Amino acid sequence: MLYDAYTTWRELTPAIERERSGLEEQVQFLTDKIRIQEMINEYAFACDSRGWDVLESLYDEDIERVMKGTLDETVRGRANLIGLHAKPALPRREGVVAPPRDLSKIDGLEIRHLIGTQMVRVSDDNQAAWALCHYQMALVGQEDGEWQHGLHEGTYLFTFSKATGQWRFTRHQIWTNNAANPMFSDPRARKAS
Repeated sequence: MLYDAYTTWRELTPAIERERSGLEEQVQFLTDKIRIQEMINEYAFACDSRGWDVLESLYDEDIERVMKGTLDETVRGRANLIGLHAKPALPRREGVVAPPRDLSKIDGLEIRHLIGTQMVRVSDDNQAAWALCHYQMALVGQEDGEWQHGLHEGTYLFTFSKATGQWRFTRHQIWTNNAANPMFSDPRARKAS
């Protein structure tokens, strides 16, 4: 999975960013990079706190999310994507075996996106940007009177646009082993194993 993510990153982004000349252009370049990093953190906190209004302000109207790895899902449009954040479907890739789970029970769990190892590139014209980062998602909570916890990890490749004058997420590509997270399978199956 990591190889696929990094290969895609290298195909999309400039290997070396154009050196910005002049103080104003350098400051704008650094400001753009910092804003991209802030948006990634805002995304994580908004997902974890179920701040759908924050995601609405971060996402382009035509955002696309493509999940690969143990999941297989493509969704387009801000409203559709926020709807799937609120009520996830998490369709498994063909051949991935995991006992199904009632995903409505995820609402009672604490979720933590832990995003790190960020690489950010900004286009020469400062109108597009990309970020490649690893993540872990931790879930914890009580279910049927017992504490449950699980962890999965993956890689994000975020694409951003500043076409409207403000940076917005336009695409999420996610390589994930989500289906391996015990919190996303039936807890009765976990007890039996």
